[in-house]
Amino acid sequence: MSYFKTFSDILYPSPLKTKSSSSDFVRAKNIFRRAKVRDDLFQTTAAFEKYSIEGNERPDQVAKKLYGSSDLDWIILIANNIQNLREEWPLSNYEFNKYLENKYSRDELGDIHHYETEAVYDTRGKLIVPPGKYVDADYSVTYFDYFLTQEIELETNYSFDSTDTTFDSSLVRWNDQQEIEIKNGVPVVANPVKAVTILEYEIQRNEKKRNIFVIQKRFLQTMIDDFEDIMRVRFSSQYVDRITKKGEIV
Repeated sequence: MSYFKTFSDILYPSPLKTKSSSSDFVRAKNIFRRAKVRDDLFQTTAAFEKYSIEGNERPDQVAKKLYGSSDLDWIILIANNIQNLREEWPLSNYEFNKYLENKYSRDELGDIHHYETEAVYDTRGKLIVPPGKYVDADYSVTYFDYFLTQEIELETNYSFDSTDTTFDSSLVRWNDQQEIEIKNGVPVVANPVKAVTILEYEIQRNEKKRNIFVIQKRFLQTMIDDFEDIMRVRFSSQYVDRITKKGEIV
């Protein structure tokens, strides 16, 4: 089923100079009507599955691969609320290179677009700083690692996992056995920052568009039936038949 086949028609007051009277109408597809995926289907995670767009795949090619018909490309787009294909679908290699040529000079592509974090974990694998967060170039973070192996010496220099660090005396104390121990874990300072160039940013932005959701085949007919029902013309003062309504004369 092609996308516009089930669109209702509208009898629009003729704008043509050749019209004979104000009651002349032109029949056209009612493109102002739009459908979306049912909320309960969106909330049913089992109805969707992840899909990664490969290479230069187009929506019609994805529909052919998954549903056996390229005419169902609109299902792919509606399932991801894609309204502007050029902006919301990954560009082909040729289109992407032309986009870069039109927007940037060769030198500009090497300029820094932004700085972002790299992942930081403590010694037990707990995530301290998530990757990909926009930050300033001088961003740093201090955290306490409670699981570093401690080799305590009698001065204020302590060795932790072969890394010598000097700590403020407020961080150490004598315990009941008159032994030196570290208070509140070991402080660690990290600078998990990397520069992202304009070229890297544009590549990342285009690649992220490859990750979409597709409706599972067993829910496909339900979606098509809902779409046809939504597009059907309801009875009103503008009703002509089940696929046609009449526009207002102004």
